[in-house]
Amino acid sequence: MRQNDMSQPNEYYAYFSVVGSFDPAEITQRLGTKPTESWRQGELNPHNGFERKFSRWSLYSRLERASALELHIADVLNQLDANSTAFRQLSVEFGGIMQLVAYFHSDYPGFGFEPNVVSRLAHYSLTIDFDFYYLYSDKRDNS
Repeated sequence: MRQNDMSQPNEYYAYFSVVGSFDPAEITQRLGTKPTESWRQGELNPHNGFERKFSRWSLYSRLERASALELHIADVLNQLDANSTAFRQLSVEFGGIMQLVAYFHSDYPGFGFEPNVVSRLAHYSLTIDFDFYYLYSDKRDNS
């Protein structure tokens, strides 16, 4: 059995995303912001060779993955604030998502939203999606 490296730091990131049937270039033009990642429905996924079933336009946090998840969320919201009206309209139209991703290698430090963050997420009418991966065990190896 392989042991997890308990010395590896936890990793975090967050991103805003919309999915649907659209041309990502039109979303970019509409927002005046380049995506961190995008693809168009029907394109081939280079990782598996399958055709993409929907278009996606995503804007990721610019922070290092060792930064706290709360800071990643704030960074994404700050990017949305640069063109608040357009991002809000897009989010309402396409069902915007704030995706939160965390890889816990050593422990779970806890997580919560401050009221200011809740208000900002609500302003953009964002769904919150959590992808949290626990890559450690509380069990001790007795060997």
